[in-house]
Amino acid sequence: MFESEFAKTEYIEKDCVVFHIWKKEAHFDNYRKPVTASLDLLREHKDSIFIVDARNGFEDVKEDVEWGFEYFLPELKKTGCRIWGFILPEVSDIEGEIDLWTSEIEKNFVVIRAESYEEIICKAKELNIRCE
Repeated sequence: MFESEFAKTEYIEKDCVVFHIWKKEAHFDNYRKPVTASLDLLREHKDSIFIVDARNGFEDVKEDVEWGFEYFLPELKKTGCRIWGFILPEVSDIEGEIDLWTSEIEKNFVVIRAESYEEIICKAKELNIRCE
């Protein structure tokens, strides 16, 4: 588990999920440390679902987007993760940011957007993609 003033990330064994919760806006090290902690958990728990609670989400700075696309997503793919869930309201203030990430994420992962953790878990079960 990792927790800072910006984010919290933990492994939820019963659902085979690495759950990342953004608490408030973060950039550079404050952004990358929690994301790297999630990546470490995903490496430790191969084939897990990655769920990001983005209800307190924000627009990323260009450098963090580049880091995410060039480093994080390729490393995430190596973990065996196949599903990325976003917890968001039906309409979000950061739709452009979510669209940017979703278009890149969908190249290698199934993206499930829902309003709750439980809804993502249900949709993932319907897809019959499970961790080992």
